[in-house]
Amino acid sequence: MLKRTLTMAALALMLAVTKSAHGTDGGFAITSSPPGAEVTLEGEAVVVGITPTTFLHPLVGDYRVTVRKYGFENYRSRVILDPAKPLALDIRLTPKTRLKSAVRSLFIPGWGQRYTEQKTKSFVFNLLAAGSVAAFLLADEEFRYRRDLFDDVKRVYDSSASAGAGYERMQQLHTELTAKQKKAYDAESTRRATIGAAIGVWGLSVLDALFFFPSEHGTFSVGGLSVEPNAKPGVFGLQMTRRF
Repeated sequence: MLKRTLTMAALALMLAVTKSAHGTDGGFAITSSPPGAEVTLEGEAVVVGITPTTFLHPLVGDYRVTVRKYGFENYRSRVILDPAKPLALDIRLTPKTRLKSAVRSLFIPGWGQRYTEQKTKSFVFNLLAAGSVAAFLLADEEFRYRRDLFDDVKRVYDSSASAGAGYERMQQLHTELTAKQKKAYDAESTRRATIGAAIGVWGLSVLDALFFFPSEHGTFSVGGLSVEPNAKPGVFGLQMTRRF
């Protein structure tokens, strides 16, 4: 009986030593809802995986955790890793919404499209917004210049009329005043058109964010291989992770 007890104790001790030597007590397990998100650990080393996953690398120290999945808000956190201590992190990702996208586009055209990772659309709306604002500023400056010229001639015309200037002089001033007035009106029309263009770009960006909000296509994982068909417009995503 004593021999059997000693044998069992020796086996238990050997198992404990072996387990400790291989570091299987440690590991950083990450799960997410929904699964299939890309996980990046950044610290002394950079390690990437696809949830659900367990990092069995001998990682030590302060690490920044970033979890990304198309159609969901990015998750960021910091963890202290110790190979001898297991750590688990369960993350519930927040889906991106049409409302959040539209509100962003309401402030800055293209921001909502960047939020939904439509970078080409975002760049186009940014460019259109910048162009319309620049056009308005130029048109506004031209309008102010033409209005000032008209006001100057009008003051001369009014003072000449009060002073009883001759017919020919008044006719000359009237012709000049009419020309200045027309140019001021034309400048104002251009200015209003640029305002309308800027408002149109803002409105179109918001409507695009609301009615053309990209929908997520299903993802699945098999044996550490995560496939995202059409996860992004025009892109077929194929990601693979391996446990070490």
